[in-house]
Amino acid sequence: MEFTLPKNFPGDLAATLAFGLLAILLVVGGYKLFDLILTKIDFDEELKKGNLSVALVIAAFIGGLCYVIGQVVSGVVSG
Repeated sequence: MEFTLPKNFPGDLAATLAFGLLAILLVVGGYKLFDLILTKIDFDEELKKGNLSVALVIAAFIGGLCYVIGQVVSGVVSG
């Protein structure tokens, strides 16, 4: 059995890297926007204090945002 790369491997690899980078930037930007909107809580300071509930809220927000971004990117890529 011989291993061969798909014909459009460089293009697929470039698209994967580009959409991956875009997704990371959107997640970071979404977190920053989330932090700006909720001005009553300084998330970074609370995390430094070891506030577990803030960490769980942020983790849930990032997880949900990643899911949404993944679905959007998957829809764009598949057509």
